[in-house]
Amino acid sequence: MQWSRIQVEMPDSSAQIDASLGVVESGLDATAEQMHDKFMGSIPHLEEVRNEHWAVVSDLSNSVEASKMMSRDFQPIGEMLSEFGGSMGDREISIPLPSTVPDQLVIETGTEGSENLVRLIAPERFGGSIKQFSLNDGDSIAAARWSDGSLVLELN
Repeated sequence: MQWSRIQVEMPDSSAQIDASLGVVESGLDATAEQMHDKFMGSIPHLEEVRNEHWAVVSDLSNSVEASKMMSRDFQPIGEMLSEFGGSMGDREISIPLPSTVPDQLVIETGTEGSENLVRLIAPERFGGSIKQFSLNDGDSIAAARWSDGSLVLELN
């Protein structure tokens, strides 16, 4: 699926902030296997150990990747709002987020079939969360802003 990033407007800035996480190009979509390949590729010795290790990691990464994809299923907007204590008005969604780094929030939208989907990446100093949810029929995100501890998504 192709994702499009929505810029998050911050209150102290008249310009919009590009919410990049400063991670490698594949970002949070990178698999453990891809990150491991980069690490193992930088070790110029122990070829036999590397090959045996690669075989074990390949076997394990298939089951990890399947579990990761299952945990990232899209949930309806109502369920996501209940989980976060958010609310939905006529043309906007308010999601309270206890983020210490709101300028690094990432909002991405995509479509699958006729469904409009949203991916919210809320990084924290020691982790963060990724939420994926579907919007109601006919809704799409027009803009996003940070306001008093909440992410506000304006709908078209």
